[in-house]
Amino acid sequence: MFTIEQESMELLLFIYGLSFFVLGVSVLFSRPKESEYFFAKKIWLLGVFAISHAFEDWIGLFEYIHPGVKFTTLNYLQSFLLLISYIFLFEFSRFIIRKNFLKHSKNNNKHLIYRFYYPPAIYSFATLGLLFLVFLHPTIGGINAAIRYTYGFWGAFILGVGLYYYGDSLKKSQSINQLKLYFKIAGMAFIFYALFSGIVVDQISYFPGNIINTKTFIDTFHFPVQALRGLCAIIIAVASIKALSIFKYELIAKLNESYENTKKFSSNASHQIKTPLTALRLQIHVALKKNKDIKEYRDTLKSIDNEIVYLQDMVGNLLLLTRIQNMNIRDTFQTVNLDGILLEIFEEFRVIAQNKGVLLDIDKLDYSQIKAEATLLKILLANLIDNAIKFTPSKNKVTISLVKSVLIINDEGIGIPKDKLSLIFDEFYKINQPGKEHIKGYGLGLSMVKKIIEIHKAKIKIISKPDIGTKIIVKF
Repeated sequence: MFTIEQESMELLLFIYGLSFFVLGVSVLFSRPKESEYFFAKKIWLLGVFAISHAFEDWIGLFEYIHPGVKFTTLNYLQSFLLLISYIFLFEFSRFIIRKNFLKHSKNNNKHLIYRFYYPPAIYSFATLGLLFLVFLHPTIGGINAAIRYTYGFWGAFILGVGLYYYGDSLKKSQSINQLKLYFKIAGMAFIFYALFSGIVVDQISYFPGNIINTKTFIDTFHFPVQALRGLCAIIIAVASIKALSIFKYELIAKLNESYENTKKFSSNASHQIKTPLTALRLQIHVALKKNKDIKEYRDTLKSIDNEIVYLQDMVGNLLLLTRIQNMNIRDTFQTVNLDGILLEIFEEFRVIAQNKGVLLDIDKLDYSQIKAEATLLKILLANLIDNAIKFTPSKNKVTISLVKSVLIINDEGIGIPKDKLSLIFDEFYKINQPGKEHIKGYGLGLSMVKKIIEIHKAKIKIISKPDIGTKIIVKF
């Protein structure tokens, strides 16, 4: 017959395992799969840790209920599950800490901690530490203690620190303060869990396990350390689910914004296509109204042909703009020579510039390799150079420079009014300046430039003064 103390311990061990199981299931089923947030994409690692840890705890409960029976196979299975669970926790902590350094450090790839957490380095170090501790105490209890001291403690502790500061690396949003709070709560809970689970282990022969262990803990505080481990798991589960729910709301808001933009885009596209079609129909009606000589018919057909080319270009650009809304294009990125692509586009537009009487020149051309989609880069460069030539009067100059991975285009053109600078990337927006009505365009070029810039995570800056010129700076 079990005593009340035994029954309480059994209940506690069951709840301890259940709290991790609930954490794992909640995280795996609550994560927004389409989220762009790094935490939401990688949190499945935390879910696998929690579920495997729950089963490890329940094996421990089974062994506690049957203290006089030897379960060698179960002992090794428990150690295996403990190791697997902490490796997943360790991997999650590695991603979080490297992501934080990626956000906050300018030379993140040179940072000591960033390099140390590179898989071959950190896993070699942790495994050597694990084997050394097992050598010191080669028993099942010693193996479990070694796993907790290495992968368990450092995985939970580093993850706690990483999560505590993770909210600071997120871009500003409506719920950023709530997100920061939940990450700080989860971070502190993991730090305490690292102490309770990675330091307080079963009694072993070496320090600190020979002094700080589960036996001395219960003798000192009169309750088992599993109670605090379970409490940490519950806090982590609540904070993580709250954070994931905010990610979902952010995703829904983003989808709504995308839907509204699509509606606006469709309305504008419909209007823009109607204009050249109306012009075509009008010219045909006029041509059919009365007999004309061959020259007049030729002129009409030439005008119609120009309108058709204009319409084809517009439809092509509309289709391209729709395609590049898809950020999965990043999956096709390859290493490309930016200077080579720029030189190719330069040669194409040099003839166009000469025909207009504009001097197109390259001031500096550094060798530069970047990860990009080559076709999109060509479209970006072509649109920027075409605009520079188009809005630069005859006998003036357009100068192109590529310094490392920074593209600079200077023109001596008509410039852009200050109050229009914020609008030039809007779809179908065209600046109507007196005397420049002859410059044709459909307001999609710079809109495509903006999308391509976003896809490549580049930055663009435009400095312009009316009647003096425009300077465009693109940093890849």
